[in-house]
Amino acid sequence: MTSDSQLISQAAAGDHSAFHLLVERHRSMVYRVAYQFAGNHHDAEDITQEVFIKVYRSLGRFRQDAQLTSWMYRIAMNACIDYRRRHSPAGAAPFGEEAEQRMLNTPEEAPGPEERAYGRELGEVLEAEIQRLPPGQRVVFIMRHHQGLKLGEIADALGLAEGTVKRQLHAAVHRLRQALTVANVTAGEGA
Repeated sequence: MTSDSQLISQAAAGDHSAFHLLVERHRSMVYRVAYQFAGNHHDAEDITQEVFIKVYRSLGRFRQDAQLTSWMYRIAMNACIDYRRRHSPAGAAPFGEEAEQRMLNTPEEAPGPEERAYGRELGEVLEAEIQRLPPGQRVVFIMRHHQGLKLGEIADALGLAEGTVKRQLHAAVHRLRQALTVANVTAGEGA
């Protein structure tokens, strides 16, 4: 089996079949990242295509000592952010309904109407607060809590020190926790 670095060298030299093999090998990872951000198949496909166009145009600049998946992940994250900026109306929620459902910690038993309403309210607060996070904190939070990446993987993908990733993640979680606490107190006062 040909290694990624060999395929990159061959693709950079103009071998289209080598690039096609790279796409086939890493397409599902890029698509998962895109789908997590876009929340629908159509936009995720557009983002995935955009990522591989950028990868193709950048093959000559890839450092052979770097890890290909981290490099592609960084391109994918940037493409997602760019796509969201270009295609979202002002004030739109940053994630689709499915992502919102994954973020809510729903109990094993089916919740009643009051619990569902409360969960939706908290979900809306959480979505709004995630949207208000500074871009660095938002990306790190999503990569950790939506993509399930480890801190080292996030640091590699974004080209940051692991300590910086930890600080951004801690700040994001602290801010979101405060927002949920305020929402819980407000909802509790109305009951």
